[in-house]
Amino acid sequence: MNFLAHIYLSGNNKLLMVGNFIGDAVKGRRYEGLQPIVRKGVLMHRAIDDFTDRHPINAKIRKLLHPHFGKYAGVYLDMFYDHFLAAGWNDFSKEVSLKTFCNRFYFDAILKYKYLPLKIRLLLNIFIIGNRLKNYSKLDSLRDSLEMMHKYLNLPVTGEYAIKCLEDNYDAIKAAFYEFFPLLINYTRIWRENSDNRVQLPDSFLTRFKNQSNLSNMLSNG
Repeated sequence: MNFLAHIYLSGNNKLLMVGNFIGDAVKGRRYEGLQPIVRKGVLMHRAIDDFTDRHPINAKIRKLLHPHFGKYAGVYLDMFYDHFLAAGWNDFSKEVSLKTFCNRFYFDAILKYKYLPLKIRLLLNIFIIGNRLKNYSKLDSLRDSLEMMHKYLNLPVTGEYAIKCLEDNYDAIKAAFYEFFPLLINYTRIWRENSDNRVQLPDSFLTRFKNQSNLSNMLSNG
């Protein structure tokens, strides 16, 4: 998942949110030196990515995107999923608007600036100036973000081409997101509540429970 989803899935704990936000920038066991709740957020980030990467719904969509993006299909899918979360925000957040949510996060991240690695501080500045998180809802803004990633992170295709691929497969990717994201919400809820903060699903679990109702029931029952 990408930044907006990671932040949303953190719940209301601001330090957990910061840890989830910086997760990609904290490599190996460097999380061990962080403040405990921030450390938990980094581990939660990894748990979210692991669950997302291994789930068959997303494997199917990555296969669909692979001819266009090669080994980076998962990176682009993460960005596309953030678009659908932003565009359909009211389906997942009834109490707080996307604008308010993003503004609160920017404010809280600035207050927790000391916990942010340098590359994340620079990224946060870009997010705030362009209100990137909120603007993921707009394809033009998403294209601009993808173009920046193409230029500065050496991703294989232009933002224009990536958005064309999204538009060509829009319904299929949207359906996958709406099927998968409620499962991820449930999974992260269990992860946050688990006493040792190390909830992991065995490989056999994900291959066995491929339809939404069975997986949701299993997660709900712990």
